Amino acid sequence: MKQSVDWHSYWVREKPGFHEGKVNAYLQQYLSLFQLVPGDTIFMPLCGKAVDILWLAQQGFQVIGVELSGVAIESFFAESQLTYEKSSIPHFSCYQSPNITLYQGDLMDLQPSQLARCKLIYDRASIVAIESFNRAAYVQQLLRINPAAVPILLITLDYDQNVMQGPPFSVPVSEITSLYEPLYRIELLQSCEQIEERPNWRAKGLNSLLESALRLEAH
Repeated sequence: MKQSVDWHSYWVREKPGFHEGKVNAYLQQYLSLFQLVPGDTIFMPLCGKAVDILWLAQQGFQVIGVELSGVAIESFFAESQLTYEKSSIPHFSCYQSPNITLYQGDLMDLQPSQLARCKLIYDRASIVAIESFNRAAYVQQLLRINPAAVPILLITLDYDQNVMQGPPFSVPVSEITSLYEPLYRIELLQSCEQIEERPNWRAKGLNSLLESALRLEAH
């Protein structure tokens, strides 16, 4: 799968649209559903510089992320005031800090061995970063490297893409269902209208922006 967004130039922007700047409310509300214990590993695909990485590490979890942009990863460490060690491995630069391992490179190059201890996949802004023609390949790779079909906490967006092209892209719950079934059972945890919370999106012409949190559990 080819990354269809020029992530390197995207992350040079001061305020990328993917970056919330605060811990995701759905993560805080629903993480307990997955019955993890401190020390368990959580994987964040296309993690950017999400502050969720630091929050999860502070809860005692091991966090593994993958991100194409080195700018995003180095911004995460700088803004979190964390020191890190950087090393080179095949296909990736590896940034490590206590409880945090971030791979700078293409998700498609990750191997199952790198996620062998993963207990949860947390997709906050990953599937919505992938254009429609690449989503099936993205999901196939995620399933390939996913040990024992671990559960997924996934957040997606649904809006009129005739009005705004994205990214982030519109990926309705029905599409998530078609991509992940029959391996996973999809449970809708919550859907919230977010257009009043995103005035910059309304300014682009949108009248509705539905954000949904989903729990994916293997059958």
